[in-house]
Amino acid sequence: MPRAAGMPRHFLAVVVLVVSVASVSAQAPDAGYRMFRPDTPGSHPAVALVSGCDGFRPPMAPALYERRAEHLRSLGHVVIFVDYLGRRALQTCAGPITHDGAARDLVAAARWLGSQASVDPSRITAMGWSFGGRAVLAALARHGDVPLGFSRAVVYYPDCRGLEPWKAAVPILMLLGGADDMTPAGLCQEALKRVPGPAAAVVRIVVYPGALHAFDVPELPARMRLGFATIGHHPTAAAAARKEVEQFLRGGR
Repeated sequence: MPRAAGMPRHFLAVVVLVVSVASVSAQAPDAGYRMFRPDTPGSHPAVALVSGCDGFRPPMAPALYERRAEHLRSLGHVVIFVDYLGRRALQTCAGPITHDGAARDLVAAARWLGSQASVDPSRITAMGWSFGGRAVLAALARHGDVPLGFSRAVVYYPDCRGLEPWKAAVPILMLLGGADDMTPAGLCQEALKRVPGPAAAVVRIVVYPGALHAFDVPELPARMRLGFATIGHHPTAAAAARKEVEQFLRGGR
């Protein structure tokens, strides 16, 4: 779920980009992540979920991330929650948390995931929404000097204002709302122009015309005000984005 105030918005189509590698202190095996495991044995691909500003139980959709995790689990992925808020006893990202702090938590979680026997360490995807999407991109930009722990990324409507460019060739899928006035798609398009060619070549940006911030949250009405911005569910964009994600994840196998 989004932040309550002033982020940008815009629209884009399809592009491909590469990302990077990062470093953070690894967490111990008893790190306490919430994990969803496939029923089948063997080494599985995995996804590290990074929530939006309201955490993994957003007030308007408290079961949202469980549904997302169960869907990914049904596709054969191990899934964990990167709870950057819970670790700091925070309720929202309005507290003392930065994108870089959340990025560090993500890298630690991804590296921990790669150490698990049920996970294929070469097939770990970072997936974030809004604040969490920006945290994924921050991990690529700020911690790209060492292995990140994840080799692919999916970001839904991240805030790309002032985003630092990254250099590593990590495939990224950006899913943006064409009518998003909280985190405008145009800012991500501009940010991509500052990314070196080889990295930018593996980024795919998909912009959904008419879609607002949080377009994939079915509990929301089609349109509502949140602070200075507008959010709302867009069923067509949500379904199309889910197909994009499924196809993208299959490409990493």
